[in-house]
Amino acid sequence: MSANKLLYQSRQFSVSNVAASARIEGLKLSKEVEQNLFNYIVGKKSISQLLEQSKQRYISQRLKR
Repeated sequence: MSANKLLYQSRQFSVSNVAASARIEGLKLSKEVEQNLFNYIVGKKSISQLLEQSKQRYISQRLKR
């Protein structure tokens, strides 16, 4: 099995766990988050990019209050 396939499967497994944890907590992932997680699985985004986007989204929502 290729390294890319293993990385894809590992990321897919991790994202599945994140989504399951969110559901257990009663949370629903937004379409934007789902798309970002998919982009992570396929290698278009890194964890660092996802975290930075989440921080920026949080900050912008806090400033709107």
